[in-house]
Parts: sequence; C-alpha cells; structure tokens
Amino acid sequence: MRRLSTLLAAAVLSTTLAAPAHAVVSAAGFAWAYDPANPAYFLASGYEYNSAGLPIQITRGFPGTYQVKFFGMGTAGGVAHVSSYGSNALCTIASWTQAAADQIVNVRCYNNAGALIDSRFAVNFTNRNPGAGHFAYLWNDNPVPGPAGHTPAAAYSYDSTGAPMTVWRSAAGRYRVRVGAFQADSPGPWAAGYLRVTPYGAAARHCQILDPLLVPDEQLIEVRCYDDTGSAVDTRFTLTYSRNVAMLGGSGTRTTATVDLSGPGPVMRGWTNSFGGVPTATQIVPGTYEVVFPNAGNPKGHAIASIMGTPPMYCTIQSWWQAAGDQHLLVSCFDGNIGVPNPAVLLNVSFIG
Repeated sequence: MRRLSTLLAAAVLSTTLAAPAHAVVSAAGFAWAYDPANPAYFLASGYEYNSAGLPIQITRGFPGTYQVKFFGMGTAGGVAHVSSYGSNALCTIASWTQAAADQIVNVRCYNNAGALIDSRFAVNFTNRNPGAGHFAYLWNDNPVPGPAGHTPAAAYSYDSTGAPMTVWRSAAGRYRVRVGAFQADSPGPWAAGYLRVTPYGAAARHCQILDPLLVPDEQLIEVRCYDDTGSAVDTRFTLTYSRNVAMLGGSGTRTTATVDLSGPGPVMRGWTNSFGGVPTATQIVPGTYEVVFPNAGNPKGHAIASIMGTPPMYCTIQSWWQAAGDQHLLVSCFDGNIGVPNPAVLLNVSFIG
C-alpha cells in the first residue's frame, strides 16, 4: 500500500514532462476510462489499445485526478489528447512522460465551476511518424510566445512535410499555428481529415479550432482557449492534424467527417470512410448530434470529437456503437461558460477500430 500511495502521489504532483531518455520507439495507444471512482483498475472492456500488446491501468489519486499507464509503451516525446465521455466535464492533459518501460499520461477532469470531479474519459497517445498521408502533431509548451513565435520542441512535434511548425499569440488565448501538413491541404481537403486541440495543464480549460474558411489566413490553424467561465485564457495545448492516415498515425482504417451545422440541416463539408459510403449526421436535440459511418461498424474502437466555429464552446463524445454494420457516434456540444447544451456550427469527428 505504501508503494501504491507513493505512485499515486507522484501522478498527482507530476505536471512536467521528462526529457527524452533514449531513442524514440514507435508507440500508440488509446483508452476508455469507464470507472471514474475506482482507485486502481486494469482496463478490460475491449475499448482500449496498446501497441506493445500489454495491459493499460487507470489509477485515481484524488477526485478528477487520473494516471493512465500504458505498460511497455514507454517512449520519448509524442502527443496526447483527452475528452470527457458521457458528460459535459472539462478534461485536460496534465502531463505525459516515460516511466522506465511504460508510458504515463496524467489526466485532470473539472466541472464548469473549475472544481475537480470524477469523470469517464477517452484518452490517446502517439509518437508515430507515418511514411504516407498528411500527419502532424505538436505540444505548444509556451502559452505566451514572443512576437517571433514559438517553435515546439522537436521531441514533441512532427510534420510529415518536414516543414518547421510555429505558434504565434495575438491576444489572450488566441493563437495561430503554422503546420505544413495542414497548409498542404488548405483550403479544402483538410475537411476530410482529423483536426484536434486539447488544453494542457492542471486547470479547467477548453480549446477549439476556428473554421479555417472564416479566418484571415486559411493556411494557418486558429486556436482559441478559454477557462471554465468562457473567458479567454493563455494556456499550453496539444494539436494533431491527419488526413489519409489514421488519427494516431497508423496505417489502419480511417473514418473522419467534418459536419457543417450552420444551415437548416447537417451537411458533410468533408469526410473519409475507408469502408465506403457517405457519412450522415442528425440532430437528436439542439446541441446533440449522431454521426453515422456506413459499413464501418466496429464492436469496440475509439472515438473523438472537436468543436469548430463560433467560440467559446466545446464538444464531448457521449457514446459510440455499431448497428446493422454501421458505426454510430453520439456527440454533445456545450456552452463554454456554464456547460449547458448549445448548438454547434462546425463539428469534426473521428473513429478508429
């Protein structure tokens, strides 16, 4: 018990990344944390993946404070993302690091008053550098870059084009990000890809990407970040873009859609479905949407959703399931202040099996 207590305390206090310790090993994993009050459990739902083929363990130190351990997947650098599941909680990446042979991702979840709360969540990690497709990720570790901008650390960034990435800040919580893989797809093909931003740190935050068609320079990714009251706030964040490659950089199947909800009915602005068939979207109630990928039904897998468009808002995955051979994703979007349901303008969703 003493050793477990020591490990839990370390997880709670860890908010910085360890320096790379050895040569990078390609690794990727995802997890659905389904038992939020359990102090320690090994995932056994099937909604998890570890590229090392070993277990994944969730430990809870205090309410809303979690450590995700991918056994045998320890590697330097990479990128992590998280989203609450089945609620309007705000979940953030507090840190990730290599611990001997294992990969540790620390997660924090908050309510809309900024207090830590227990929550289910979906989390993923990758450091893959695929040889095909358009793929990029970064950890912006400087919340207030200078006028010349900030270049993310090489260990925690990758761009399939080989171009340098830069983050600029124009005002509190307002960032522009240059990503070569995204620039190569601008202004149109990006909509068939996956575009995700996640706040990093130990405070209630949510970040979103603006509609690239409505920003001054369509080749730059516009990021906005807010606190639990919906006020603009400077923060570190992680960002990933992929097209023609799975969202974790693998060569597996791809199902991604960008849903335009600004008109009288949902419209697919762009999509990818390795199984064929145009995805569809339906508004269940204002702020909640069901996206269906034909022929892509998978009994387990991993899903993620991002809000784009009018800020401050955020979206979370409520559930996903297969039916009649199709894959269904249920997404809810919320006001960025008190967390009440709010209709979205542009939604980006992705699923991998």
